[in-house]
Amino acid sequence: MKFVCVAATLLLGSSLCGSARADASASMPPVPALFDPARHMRVSEVQPGMTGYGLTVFKGSKIEKFDVEVLSVLRDFNPQDDVVLIRCKGAYLEHVGSVAGMSGSPIYLHDAQGRDRMIGAFAYGWPLTKDPVAGVQPIEYMLALPGTRTSPTTAPSTDDAREGQASAQVAPAAGRATWSMKSTALMMQSRYRAVHHLLAGLGRSDSSAASNESLIGDGEALPRLRPLTTPLMASGLSPRLMDELGPQFKSMGLTMLQSGGGSSPQGNGLPLEPGAVLAVPLLIGDADLTAIGTVTEVLGDRMFGFGHPFNNEGFISLPMGGGDIQGIIANLQTSFKLGSMSRSCGTLTTDMSVGVAGRVGAVPLMVPIDFHVSYADGSPSRSFHFDSALHPKLTPMIVGVAFGAALSGQDDLPPYNTVDYNLVIDFANGQTLRIENRAANAAAQDLFGELGTPIVAAADNPFQRVLVKRISGTMRISGMPRAAQLMDITVPKEKYRPGETLKGFATYKPFWGDEGTLPIEMDLPRDLPKGTYRLIVSDAQRYVQDEQQSQPFRFTAEKVGDVFSVLRDLAEIRDNALYVRLVRQPDGVAIGRTALQRLPSSRRQILLGAGRSATTAFVSSTVKVIATDDVMSGSAEFAITIDTSPKVTLGAPRPGKAQNNEPQPKAEQPAPVPAAPADTPAK
Repeated sequence: MKFVCVAATLLLGSSLCGSARADASASMPPVPALFDPARHMRVSEVQPGMTGYGLTVFKGSKIEKFDVEVLSVLRDFNPQDDVVLIRCKGAYLEHVGSVAGMSGSPIYLHDAQGRDRMIGAFAYGWPLTKDPVAGVQPIEYMLALPGTRTSPTTAPSTDDAREGQASAQVAPAAGRATWSMKSTALMMQSRYRAVHHLLAGLGRSDSSAASNESLIGDGEALPRLRPLTTPLMASGLSPRLMDELGPQFKSMGLTMLQSGGGSSPQGNGLPLEPGAVLAVPLLIGDADLTAIGTVTEVLGDRMFGFGHPFNNEGFISLPMGGGDIQGIIANLQTSFKLGSMSRSCGTLTTDMSVGVAGRVGAVPLMVPIDFHVSYADGSPSRSFHFDSALHPKLTPMIVGVAFGAALSGQDDLPPYNTVDYNLVIDFANGQTLRIENRAANAAAQDLFGELGTPIVAAADNPFQRVLVKRISGTMRISGMPRAAQLMDITVPKEKYRPGETLKGFATYKPFWGDEGTLPIEMDLPRDLPKGTYRLIVSDAQRYVQDEQQSQPFRFTAEKVGDVFSVLRDLAEIRDNALYVRLVRQPDGVAIGRTALQRLPSSRRQILLGAGRSATTAFVSSTVKVIATDDVMSGSAEFAITIDTSPKVTLGAPRPGKAQNNEPQPKAEQPAPVPAAPADTPAK
């Protein structure tokens, strides 16, 4: 009912909007402290028809002028904020239109006293426009950007990043904070939509997205005025890798463009000035990723640019510097600059809706990444070194690019391949994670989750924001696909005594070659009660899915140390193995991550009825891991009977058809589930 009352109040208030707007205009918001009326112009002073000029770099590092005329002021274009609509003049801009990379170019207008005063930053545009019309972000909004973080829970400070320290995040006051690996997987899916190799098959591959899509719009019939995209200059990457990773960056407003690399951010150069190139290096070394925009204003050691968000992350710590423009590429949808970084000069500290801000001076430390790659065909091994910027959302993507660049080298991965990798991730809180695994017939983006998932989990949890400190690893690439599909699982007996050894064999079909067999042996626990149990033989993916269903506490955390425990448990699961899992009774209780297995029913009920939120029931199991040379795919399951009597009769052979990893019945329902053999190789 109160919502109806609110709606009625809003409807009544609409009749008074004219007088309300007049009153609001009479009491304008206060100007920021850095606003200089002799140098800057407020949006309330702007009138249609006013003329002026803008500053930007079209070629090299020379700042050039272009003429502008005010068309109108778009009131409340953004919530409580206006945008100035201008038309650019001059034969060059009338040819190329709005240019991605001009974001932040300062716009000056002539006032009634004949002074040239800055009104704001070139920041908005339409795709496919015939005239060079653009939107200007008022400078009075940009100068209000904070220079330092106001809360220790938002992001690491520049000093924290330089020292490699983790920044604490306070848990919510109401209730006890918890974390789940599922939340990280969903976060990965929402951020990096082209990734399809995540924990439970989350995500969707969409690498077919064309890199020639509009740099501003989404191809809608009536495109809207929106912030210009930020060109992301890429070098040292194969075209195929750019096609695979490009859609992920594009969803963040960054368009990957193949360009030449820049210099190291450790050099020195001239100070930034309005109209100069603003370069933000995300990755340097054997591959480069550098975002290109324009400086709007420099006051003392404060710098303002872009006129729209970079990633809208709030307080950040990214290196920034000057750059050069190789040229402007005219495009029917949206033209764009090609550029590179030429020198470093400070730290980008703030990234909000009206632009970015930074400080000229010290440059934040970056994350060193070292990979050594060897090749089974005898090709010379290669070593790669990169330095990645520290950013809560972008660092996993940047690391994925470095990983893909090392895997691709001068050539793309063979279409049929095997990659053995051993990775070490050092975190700022002293934790280290080691990941050793084998992948078959994988693309670079398939392997992204191996590095991206733990980095996201460490940085985005409710306990502490832990940033990565160093990454290293070795990889060996072979053109022989070591992948196999399970065809049949045979268990000759269906009845056993406790402590007896279960024996069987698996029939598998390698990607290349004839069928083979693999022996299966498992010592049954001596304390197994009489009854019927599920026996599951599966690949790693099915094993993880089953464990998530039957023992969810293994994938949750109540403190940051638990997060790393979950990551280590997952890192130990290899794809080139078979997992033989005997599902026992639902007789377990977990208190937090501490498992109490095979409890008497009375004690189990006492613990579950104690009213503790961290207490969960689970189905215990016994697992035998059988290492294989091939990355296995498929699964099968049986029902076996445990009989405690002295004499046990032989049952008929129990062949099992392997199946793909479709959702399975819950572990508490013991029953054999036959399925048709899969016909797709392991990925």
